[in-house]
Amino acid sequence: MSSDSAAPEAASPLAYMRQKMNQADAMFRRDRPVAGSRADLLLLARRILSLCDEVADALPHLSPVVPLACGKGCDTCCHSLVQVNPLFAALAVHEARQTFSPERLHILQERLTSPPSACPFLFDGSCSIYAARPMVCRGYYSLNLDLCRQGEFCEKSLGYQGEHAHAHHQFMIFLFALEKRLEAIEAELGIPGEPVFLNMAARALMDEPAP
Repeated sequence: MSSDSAAPEAASPLAYMRQKMNQADAMFRRDRPVAGSRADLLLLARRILSLCDEVADALPHLSPVVPLACGKGCDTCCHSLVQVNPLFAALAVHEARQTFSPERLHILQERLTSPPSACPFLFDGSCSIYAARPMVCRGYYSLNLDLCRQGEFCEKSLGYQGEHAHAHHQFMIFLFALEKRLEAIEAELGIPGEPVFLNMAARALMDEPAP
């Protein structure tokens, strides 16, 4: 983690997240209205996700944390239908077009024409667009794979697997709040930005790649 992205040693997690929320707010207000091309929109999406990565790196230094159990092959959350801001759906499809082989692109297109059983970008038990995965996907976590496979990775009796997950849970809430903030700013600017299902948006974008 670079020194400019590190959280101040004395900052509270809440103060730090508010600071980063304001930073994302300013970025979105400044860049989204003037984004004049597909490349501009994709760059904005990457900048916002980069800021989210900074928060994910910094929070464990501000709040007690235990290691995640998540890893390749643990794909329970990838079998959920997720809603995303259209901006991040466009980035996901762009990443696939840039990095997939022709054979994998063909498989993706076939998946998008069939009823979804998992995220269309899930290949061999892992995310194939991990660096560009949507914001909401970054908030899923597990501290116990057995509980995760039983469905206890979401808001159930353990509340995202208990008090030892505090920093991970804070990050998930930050991502949720940021997603809602982006939607509110889009509404203020008169830009359609209602959440869309990732698989449906990806199918439309693969058919017509203009954002």
